[in-house]
Amino acid sequence: MRCPHLRFAGVCCVWGASLLSPAQRSTFDVIRGGEKVGSISTSRTTFGDRTLYVTLSWAEFDLLWRQNVRTVNTTEYAADTVLTCRTAVHVNGAIRDSSHMAPTSDGLRCYVYPGRVFRGTPRTDWTTARMYFEEPVGQDLVFVESVLEPCSLLSTAPGRYMLIFPNGARNRYRYANGALQEVQVDRSFLDLVFRRRPD
Repeated sequence: MRCPHLRFAGVCCVWGASLLSPAQRSTFDVIRGGEKVGSISTSRTTFGDRTLYVTLSWAEFDLLWRQNVRTVNTTEYAADTVLTCRTAVHVNGAIRDSSHMAPTSDGLRCYVYPGRVFRGTPRTDWTTARMYFEEPVGQDLVFVESVLEPCSLLSTAPGRYMLIFPNGARNRYRYANGALQEVQVDRSFLDLVFRRRPD
C-alpha cells in the first residue's frame, strides 16, 4: 500500500508546479449561519494539452465540538478528457475521507477511502472542479471526484443547477453571466454556502 503522506506530497508538488504557469484563479468564502468560517481557493492552469484544476479549502466551525476541516482536490485533464484526480479531507489533522483515480495499463483505477477499489470511467468531461470555472449548460451528468462517480445534474432555472450525490445529498449552484457565484451545500446538521469573493 502506498503511503498516504507520499500521495499528499505528490499532490502538493503538482500544485506547486502549476503555480509556475499563468492560471485562472478565484476565491470563495465559506459561510455558515451568516458568518464566514473559511475560504476556498481554486485555480485552472493549462500547459500543452493538459489542464490542471486545484481546489484548496479550510473551515472552522462547531459541530458537537470544534471542527478544523481542510481539503485538497486536484483534477487533471488530457485533451479535454479527465485523466486523473485526487481528493483528501482532513478533520482536526486526521484523514476523514479521500479518493484517487489514475490510469493503469488496463483502465482507470479508482480508490475511495477507507478501502473501496474499482475500475471506473467518468462518462463525462465535466467535473466539480470544472464547474468552478464554467457553467455546465446542457449537461445532465457531472463526474464527482470525491466519490469517483458521475452524478445527476438538474437545471432548475436559468443559471441554477442541482447536483445530486449517490447518498442523496445535494449541492445547488448559482451562476451569473457564466461565472459561478454561489454553492449551497445541504447536509445533515450542516448547511454551508460557498460565495464568490469579489475580484
